[in-house]
Amino acid sequence: QSHSSASGLGEPEDEDASEASLSATAAAYSAYLLADRSLFSEQIESLDKSLEDLLTRVDEFVGMLDMIRSDSSQVVNESIPQIYTKATEMRQIYRKIDKLEAFVKMVGNSVAGLEERVIKAETDLGAFPSTFKKILHTISIPSFLNKPSSSRQQQTLYEPPVLFKTEDYFPCLNEAPY
Repeated sequence: QSHSSASGLGEPEDEDASEASLSATAAAYSAYLLADRSLFSEQIESLDKSLEDLLTRVDEFVGMLDMIRSDSSQVVNESIPQIYTKATEMRQIYRKIDKLEAFVKMVGNSVAGLEERVIKAETDLGAFPSTFKKILHTISIPSFLNKPSSSRQQQTLYEPPVLFKTEDYFPCLNEAPY
């Protein structure tokens, strides 16, 4: 015979007693481990509410992460290529602006040079304002005052200024405006 049957443990009467003892022990332990809900109902409700609130916040956070992921993929797939295309177009516009600035500077220098020549011509020729000229033309001046001197005639040789042509800088006027 086996050792367990010889000790008498395998008999039905002992099994019922041991199950009852086991059930009583389990019930005693569960009473220690499980708190009486009526004593701690406020704390349990507060904990349940906090857990529900925490789960809601986690769900909102996960939703926000999903939205950020979809927005990020939209930015990467759609917006960045559009930005790159616009940046390429802007480089061409910047080149045109640089050329236009250089043209404006050249025109400004040309105008400044012409202004200097006009001022020099006025000082050399002794130009009067137009009202004085009109008054002098109406008054009869003796002929000896009317004769220009030979030194002034030599100074009044006119040399035309070198001007630029806009066609040199804007070869095709039929192009669409900027």
